[in-house]
Amino acid sequence: MPLLVWVFALCSIVGLAVETIASYPIDGVWKNRAGLLWGPFSPIYGAGGVLMTVALNRLAAARPGVLFAAAALLGGAFEYAASWFWEHAFGIVAWSYADVPFNLDGRTCLGIALVWGIAGLVWMRLGLPLAVRLADRIPVRIRRPLANALLAFLVADAAMTVVAFECWFDRQAGRPAEEPVPAYFAEHYGDDFMAERFQAMSIHPDLARRT
Repeated sequence: MPLLVWVFALCSIVGLAVETIASYPIDGVWKNRAGLLWGPFSPIYGAGGVLMTVALNRLAAARPGVLFAAAALLGGAFEYAASWFWEHAFGIVAWSYADVPFNLDGRTCLGIALVWGIAGLVWMRLGLPLAVRLADRIPVRIRRPLANALLAFLVADAAMTVVAFECWFDRQAGRPAEEPVPAYFAEHYGDDFMAERFQAMSIHPDLARRT
């Protein structure tokens, strides 16, 4: 478990950095692409890293083509599921490949699946062994406490982010922030803050499959 906490954090940070740099030539401006309320984390990459680590562990020694194909299928399916969840739960659109050839409902596409395949291959052959070596350098007596502290922070960060999204959704849907929790988030994490923090996202209550 401690290793998976480090994997999530590392992949969240590295993935965010790579996406930010890779998107600059396309967007023409630097965008804040963080996915959590606090810290330089993009949970899509963190969760993807954990998923690859767990699901592909038995294929780590397989031929590169096999590992690449498995990572591509797994990453593409995961990205589709994540896009579907955020849109249906909160009306959030964080990415769209609707104009890209060979896309699946605009949620993922062949090109991105191939990127997932390359990322999975590199991660399992190079990234994960390096992460294990780095984790082993942490003194044993503080390794688990540090991982637990990081896990507690990430859980709190994720919980606050979900509540912030819920309150953002309600405000965009025209519901007044009268109760204590919505009022707190409206004051501290209002529409301007959310739009600035999550610059790569847009929220559309009409897309959500709920009332």
